[in-house]
Amino acid sequence: MLSRDLRGLFAVFMTLVPIFVVWRTAVVNWAVWYGPVAWAAEMFAVVTTTMFVLSLRRTLRPAPRTASAPKTVDILIPTVNEPPPVLEPTVLGALRIRGARDVIVLDDGDRAEVREMAARLGARYLSRTTNAGAKAGNLNHGLRATDAEFVVTLDADHIPLPSFIEQTLGWFDDPDVAVVQSPQTFYNTESFTFRGDWHEQEMFYGGVQPTKNATNSAIFTGTSAMLRRTALDSAGGFAEDTSTEDIHTSLRLHARGWKSVYLSAPLAYGLEVDNLRQYYGTRRRWAIGSLHLLLRHRDSPLRARGLTWHQRLNYLSAMVAHFQGLNRLLYLLIPVAALTTGVAPVTGPYAVYGFAFLGFTVFSIWTVVRFGRGHYHLLHSEAFAVADTLPMLAALPAALFGERQFGVTEKRATRVADRGLKWAYRLFALIDVSALGFAVFRLVRGEHVVIAAWSAAFLALSTAYVLIFLVGMERYERRVVTPWYVGLDPEQLYRRIVADRERVRV
Repeated sequence: MLSRDLRGLFAVFMTLVPIFVVWRTAVVNWAVWYGPVAWAAEMFAVVTTTMFVLSLRRTLRPAPRTASAPKTVDILIPTVNEPPPVLEPTVLGALRIRGARDVIVLDDGDRAEVREMAARLGARYLSRTTNAGAKAGNLNHGLRATDAEFVVTLDADHIPLPSFIEQTLGWFDDPDVAVVQSPQTFYNTESFTFRGDWHEQEMFYGGVQPTKNATNSAIFTGTSAMLRRTALDSAGGFAEDTSTEDIHTSLRLHARGWKSVYLSAPLAYGLEVDNLRQYYGTRRRWAIGSLHLLLRHRDSPLRARGLTWHQRLNYLSAMVAHFQGLNRLLYLLIPVAALTTGVAPVTGPYAVYGFAFLGFTVFSIWTVVRFGRGHYHLLHSEAFAVADTLPMLAALPAALFGERQFGVTEKRATRVADRGLKWAYRLFALIDVSALGFAVFRLVRGEHVVIAAWSAAFLALSTAYVLIFLVGMERYERRVVTPWYVGLDPEQLYRRIVADRERVRV
């Protein structure tokens, strides 16, 4: 249930939204090309924020459940090019999960050293002659090699806790539950996406996923999850025809009437990206897969049958969010166009528009912060959202014209990204700063003063966030840090992670 202050905030927000939409529609300046474009950009922001707030109203954090009877559970670990020092602690941990029947290493790389490692540790090894379907194809190949009632999926770098099955299996006493998902948690907390105690995915795993329990909309995220075999079979296995096989598989399961459960307690610990190149590649792949599924696939939440309206809203919210890169670019270009022509994108007093737009934007951000329940960071969340602009823009042609990017994120890489990508981000920052400078120049010269003043205010916020991101990236790359796990053998790494987790629980 919402607290009294959140109920009040929700009521005020939902009252202001239609008022702002009607007023903003009434003042569109149709005489200039960027008038309707500005309106469309603002409406996109209003709609996505409203969808986000609607999905965050109720949060449920179910506790682990003990199974009423033993079940057969096999563990699938897909891999393609992860080095043995990354893979071995995961296999070691999987073999020590209490209640697991079999551990199957699915090697799309067909590597002799991985085969030897699996044999040495006592895991099954399975390779295939083709890489069709990438990770999903590899997992489906593993499904054909097991008759277990349930399977656990672990990415090659995610080291599980011994109690994984004990904390998840009980939820499957409900015959309609298809998947129990736990958060993706990381042990390299000095990595690129961490800022102190905050992590770039903090809002999704800490704030968003728990709210989806209330509407049977929790999303399968590919690793650290247990799935019912009969549910997977009913959905045709893991979805192979988009690069985001996790959300695609999740949507298919929900469309067929299955339930999902999200547990907030971490049950496995993996490796997060170490540099800007990894971050960019991962976010671009997510955007390509999500937009391809949304716009080009028969399973799109715009068309798929069997989803409840809550589920449809949640999947749409997750997928259309990848248009935010284009939207942020428009927010950058529209003030420049208005400053160049001296014509505002709205009719009526521009000062009135400026106050209304800024006021509603600030209130919307504050609403998201409050409904984030401590997981949304006003500074870091927005800075990383600005950083997502480039990979989201780069994903658009691929998503619209058919490319599907199947890729694997490199693990334990150098902190320093390649120069070309860093210069792309610097150029983006330079464009932002130049636009702000142009607004200030117009203001100082007394040209289009009102437009210049409000444009400078809007652009200053965007410029601040992109500079915060770049400065943080540079400081991260220059800081000399020896990660705590460097030099540990697989056994030592596994024991350290389990011991640290048990200490937290106590």
